[in-house]
Amino acid sequence: MKRIAVALIATSMLMTAVSAGFAKDLSSAGIEEAFIDAVGTCGPSSNVAGSLGKSDDPQVKIALRNALITEAADDAAAVAGSNKAHSDCIRKDLTSRGLSDNDMAALPYCVKHDWPDPFTSLGVCVKSHSRLEAAMKK
Repeated sequence: MKRIAVALIATSMLMTAVSAGFAKDLSSAGIEEAFIDAVGTCGPSSNVAGSLGKSDDPQVKIALRNALITEAADDAAAVAGSNKAHSDCIRKDLTSRGLSDNDMAALPYCVKHDWPDPFTSLGVCVKSHSRLEAAMKK
């Protein structure tokens, strides 16, 4: 009986260690997913969201959606003028998923320059720009 208990405890510890290791190792696709989840979890930070539901024009909805995504990226980077509560929420969510401060600092640039669909190569852009920024700080 003791052997079974020890085996179960050892297996659960191994599984916990493996899952913790994967949490910090974000692939480029993981960054996109983390950003989308953070935006979904924290919600919008401005009145743009209220306008999004009021319009029937698809082009207006696309423009408002892009504005919300850009705003969330700015909040993740804690740029000047960002909503403090929303910025804290997004940063907390992204940090818990393994993004570094350099990754979050790269988000606004990458979101603004990855059009027409901001999630086609967001993770690749963030990783390359965060490495570049880290190298420039040295």
